Amino acid sequence: MRHNIFSTLSILCLLLAFLMFGYDSTRWYGGFFRFLNEISMFMPFILDVVGIVSALLGIKGDYRLILVILHSLLLLLFLGIYIKAFYGFS
Repeated sequence: MRHNIFSTLSILCLLLAFLMFGYDSTRWYGGFFRFLNEISMFMPFILDVVGIVSALLGIKGDYRLILVILHSLLLLLFLGIYIKAFYGFS
């Protein structure tokens, strides 16, 4: 039972981080993601780290592997975007 809860938390963090990547303030979910960005601009990193940890504690097998890989790829994508935004676009 505990493994299912951790896997569900990992999927929820993955969805939130993925939707933060495609953030659009004019959509119905714009206010919620604006709130998450006001908490911390590093919220996608926090969500991905929590997702990786909860995936490692979740269901064993292919689900764990897929969740960890997806979180890692999304983490690298956000890292590239943040580095490019902080240090310029040249």
